Amino acid sequence: MTSLAYSKGSAPYERVAIESVALDEVIESPILDDYKQRVGSNLEPKRFLKKQRLISERNGAEYPNVGCVLLFDEEPQAAIETRCAVKVYRLRTTESEYKREHLTEMPATINGPIEKLIINTIEKIKELVDGASFYEGDKLVTLQYPAEAIKEVLVNAVIHRDYSLNDDIHVRIFDNRVEISSPGKLPGYVTINNIYEERFSRNPNIVRMLHNLPNPLNHDIGEGLDTVRNELKKAGLVPPVFEERANAFVVTMKHQRIASVEDVIMDYLEQNPDSVISNKLARKLSGEDDINKVKKALQKLRAERKIALIDERAKPFDYRYRKA
Repeated sequence: MTSLAYSKGSAPYERVAIESVALDEVIESPILDDYKQRVGSNLEPKRFLKKQRLISERNGAEYPNVGCVLLFDEEPQAAIETRCAVKVYRLRTTESEYKREHLTEMPATINGPIEKLIINTIEKIKELVDGASFYEGDKLVTLQYPAEAIKEVLVNAVIHRDYSLNDDIHVRIFDNRVEISSPGKLPGYVTINNIYEERFSRNPNIVRMLHNLPNPLNHDIGEGLDTVRNELKKAGLVPPVFEERANAFVVTMKHQRIASVEDVIMDYLEQNPDSVISNKLARKLSGEDDINKVKKALQKLRAERKIALIDERAKPFDYRYRKA
């Protein structure tokens, strides 16, 4: 992931002038016209953009800046030198190191101005998550995630990412989790430890402009991640996991129930009395990736005589259990 050379001074990168886009292109944009109508502005387009700090000067000339192009250019991904699309993958695996053969289809690349980008990405994620299921023998296991939680994480990724970095946002839908990776580490004084309490906007103009719309995608009152946590909890899933990896911020929503691995195993066998369960299936059902933790849970249930091993002669990797 590379970054354009620019001075990281007091001005956010969203205010850097884009010389490749003529100001008239944005002034005449139907996207800008639609926005002005929706927010009830009667200002002349150029004056409107100036008042919103969406025009910047360079070498004595005026240009739309990064925030302006992202909001109102019809094809911002073609105009801005760094990548600013969203890529969405569906991966038939639970492993972090995935291969091409794990892709169910080629990754979808979502382009367009920010509001359209977010809406179209949400639709694509919904399409793939609604179809997220896997077979364990003849048993079809379906995964479910609260739509509002996914929406909030995606909106945060788009409006708070570092647009100076040359990478797209990546949404990876695994068999047991959804990962949303946004270019740039946490901004300002926000850390993983205080992320629920603190707020700092890397792109304040973009945040403000989206928030000014009727029924905005972002409510801009600092409740986004609380909503994610609460929606996951209501769905019986564990809280989101936050990580900084290299030069990206990653939010992972696991399809891991709040219940213990043992509870998940017994619940499955009680609801499916004729079925058997393996370590692999238990990991997928519980969202617990650690093969040894699941192994210990199975051994504990076996020692308590709640489950029984089907074939004592099987190799440990092939162990299957039924309800005792």
